[in-house]
Amino acid sequence: MPRLTASAFASGNETDHLALLKFKESISSDPYGILLSWNTSTHFCNWPGITCNLKLQRVTQLILLRYKLEGSISPHIGNLSYMINFNLAINNIHGKIPEELGRLSRLQQLSVGNNLLVGEIPTNLTGCVDLRFLYLNKNFLTGKIPIAIGLLRKLESWSVSRNKVTGEIPSFIGNLSSLTLLDVDSNNFEGHIPQEICRLKNLTFASFGGNKLTGTFPSCFYNMSSLT
Repeated sequence: MPRLTASAFASGNETDHLALLKFKESISSDPYGILLSWNTSTHFCNWPGITCNLKLQRVTQLILLRYKLEGSISPHIGNLSYMINFNLAINNIHGKIPEELGRLSRLQQLSVGNNLLVGEIPTNLTGCVDLRFLYLNKNFLTGKIPIAIGLLRKLESWSVSRNKVTGEIPSFIGNLSSLTLLDVDSNNFEGHIPQEICRLKNLTFASFGGNKLTGTFPSCFYNMSSLT
């Protein structure tokens, strides 16, 4: 991949540059020093963890996986409007998932599993109309599953396991026709497993254990040939 020099920065995208600097400010501990080179001596498209569309000089991926980062997710992330993949999994990120992520209409993967996040799942993630992979597992999220999640028709893989999410497993999950993986294991869900899940003809994996569910297992599950 061709590298951009610092002199090329003048023609770069200032919005993305400032958003990344704000993200860096929100990180309080960086034990591997991965963000040390996030400065003006190098074009931001060459910063570790960043992938750009070089023609547009816009950030398409921010992947900082397993770096033991501490801090929060800056709401300025919502300004990276060309971002497709945002992955902060397996760190020590705390605070809430910012509502501003809902502005990322091109986002296809959101991975913030294995962190210390709290609060509720943002209702406006429906703005991420291209979202295919949503990994929120192993945090401390609370509240109910927002109804708006049922509008993410391109969603293929969704894990909210090992949180503190409450309420019932919503019937609108049956509208997520592209879903292949559904993992709601180890939360505080109550009530029945909704029959509507049987409409998910592409579902290969489903996990409901470690909750407070009642009733019988939907008989239609036994006719779902996609399940492995």
